[in-house]
Amino acid sequence: MTTPHPQSAAHRLPRRWLIALLGAAVASVCVLLGFGIGAYIMLVRQGVLNPGWTEANIALSQQRASSIIAALDQYHRDSGVYPDSLDALLSDSLKTIPAPAAGVDNWSYASVNAGQDFVLQFSANRFDDPTAWYESVHQQWFLQDGEAIAPETD
Repeated sequence: MTTPHPQSAAHRLPRRWLIALLGAAVASVCVLLGFGIGAYIMLVRQGVLNPGWTEANIALSQQRASSIIAALDQYHRDSGVYPDSLDALLSDSLKTIPAPAAGVDNWSYASVNAGQDFVLQFSANRFDDPTAWYESVHQQWFLQDGEAIAPETD
């Protein structure tokens, strides 16, 4: 039977410490990254990083979307399905697609359920956070957290 060399035990101890320190460093970076991402999301939602993302601009965007939604519904009545893109709506009745007032200046649109429903959305930034969207199946606007926005009253 051989006995372990006393020097080999001494070499194992620094490796364990090195692994523990490396693990602590990785954990610290993950915690700091988590705080950074959380702070970023909070600043976006408060409108600090997206100053145009205000209740007034969100309401104005919804108002601008009403002509798009009406054109989409007319297209559905005429053809039996919603179009694949908003460009299909451009005609004498809808000459341009109005840009949303809040967030980035374009709409995201998708025809879903084999063209029987659609989703129309606008976002505060290119990362889609936060987002407001309209679902035709519910005929309702929603915010990022999934909470419904009160319907507009004329």
